Amino acid sequence: MHAAVMALGLLAAQTTATDVLKARDAEIRRALPPAEHTLTSAEKNKLENLLVRAVDLPAMAKDALGKRWDKISESERKSYVKAFSERFKKASEGEIDFYRNTEISYGSENPSGEDIQVPTTLTLKGEPTPVVYTVRKEGEVFKIVDLSVDGVSTVENYRSSFGRIFDKNGIHGLIAKLQQQTAHPPESKD
Repeated sequence: MHAAVMALGLLAAQTTATDVLKARDAEIRRALPPAEHTLTSAEKNKLENLLVRAVDLPAMAKDALGKRWDKISESERKSYVKAFSERFKKASEGEIDFYRNTEISYGSENPSGEDIQVPTTLTLKGEPTPVVYTVRKEGEVFKIVDLSVDGVSTVENYRSSFGRIFDKNGIHGLIAKLQQQTAHPPESKD
């Protein structure tokens, strides 16, 4: 018994960022019902949680605000992170069908300071799309802190759009906009 526990501990210690992403992908794919099945609210919620569980939403929210983070109070930070997290989770709902129809291949990890870049190629209907996950280890757990699709960083994209809203309407205007987008997400452009 002791040897089995030690072996599990060694396996956990040797897990790479890529292994974590592969396990996340496999778990999401296992949880997907057949394509013809209409998802219930509970099933959507479960899948949304799987999609975002490996994402460090507070770190992503902070990075998305950039230098403006230092301009807001602790209570405003909490409200903003909550609104950001809810919006990110809701936006992830659109990825559910995407998982059914893509193949993912993984490249070699590239350390970058405290982060690890994990390049992947997502192939949908024969069309490859490069996606690079930026992963950071927190204790013994790897978390996604950014992803770049076709060279465009999600965090930098958020920082640009959030900055315009923040500069015009302040943190409360940004929080209100995120809450509005969560309640009424933009239509998909499929």
